[in-house]
Amino acid sequence: MDTKYWGPSGWRLLHLITFTYEPSNKAVAALFQSLPFVLPCKFCRASLHQYMEEDPLEPALVSQAALSKWLYRIHCQVNAKLRDQHLLKDEDPPFASVKRVYEERIASGCIRTEFEGWEFLFSIAENHPHCLAAKKSTPMNCPPNPPADASDGMKNQWNVLSPGDRMKYYKMFWNSLGESLPFKEWRAAWLCSTLDTGSRAAIIRTLWLKRRCMEDDLQLVNRDTFQGLCKALKEHRSGCGKKKRAKTCRKPR
Repeated sequence: MDTKYWGPSGWRLLHLITFTYEPSNKAVAALFQSLPFVLPCKFCRASLHQYMEEDPLEPALVSQAALSKWLYRIHCQVNAKLRDQHLLKDEDPPFASVKRVYEERIASGCIRTEFEGWEFLFSIAENHPHCLAAKKSTPMNCPPNPPADASDGMKNQWNVLSPGDRMKYYKMFWNSLGESLPFKEWRAAWLCSTLDTGSRAAIIRTLWLKRRCMEDDLQLVNRDTFQGLCKALKEHRSGCGKKKRAKTCRKPR
């Protein structure tokens, strides 16, 4: 999936989660632990795994301040990669500016506002581990004879993790998402229906039902139709799963 479609949406949701994080909420740890395995771009999955090895999540889970600064550092790493590819010109804002933006967003409340993250979440749904595009996604930087005892993390970086193994993290992501949402009203509304992760069609359909329920309950302003959503997902498929030399999933122009 084209990162320009789901990336900004994902960052907004993830930053909101970190700025409202409470260390007692174990779901947030599970959400971020699963993230490198579910991003809808194999290059992004590999990069995030590397960044999280260099800057581990666990020490950041001690406080809201630590976690929000950790995600800021990860975001800056991603931006540096994009600048190296001449896909981004802007410099990173200071953390204080980012903090101010999200504190103002949190203060604005969660009713009759936007739900940040739909493009991100539906792109993950679209990239279901058992869908044909995911199964045909080619390995990258993989040794000719990868060791049988390689960790899931290494297999993820090589893009050779089996659909069955990736499903463990896919379910972990969706199971932890609801309890990780930044507002208690969003967390309550998320419970209005059940997600079915059994197939791409099932997760998209049941996530859509959840979206409609939340739109009505919370009077959300960023609404869409199911036809509009499906059209957007189709238009932003990048075909990067078969690419070997690219570094970021972008739809050819």
